[in-house]
Formats: sequence, structure tokens, C-alpha cells
Amino acid sequence: MRAEARLDLLETLGSLLFFGRMVLVLWVAESWFWPGRAGFALMTAVYAVKGFQLLRARCRPAA
Repeated sequence: MRAEARLDLLETLGSLLFFGRMVLVLWVAESWFWPGRAGFALMTAVYAVKGFQLLRARCRPAA
């Protein structure tokens, strides 16, 4: 349960970095490329781990 909460927290952080970059680009009109890229990479990694856990849970035989 704690691992899922950590993954959800990382997913939220990645989303904030990625979508927050878009807002900052509109308001400040400067290059906020790196925070957005870091957020996208973080979201991709979290979704990959969550997908792997889902596949692993489906492959296990029911007890």
C-alpha cells in the first residue's frame, strides 16, 4: 500500500512539473524546457512501474 502511495505522489509531482511548465511558458514566455522534460520522464517512469505491477498481478494465479 505504501509503494502505491509513493507512486501516486511521484505521478502528481511529474504532472505538476510537466503541465506547470506549459503555464509558465504562457505567462513568462521563457524557456522552461528542462522542468517539463523532467516531469515527462518522471511520469513515464511511474506509469511504466504501475503497468509492470498490474501485469505482474494479473499473471499470478489466484490463491
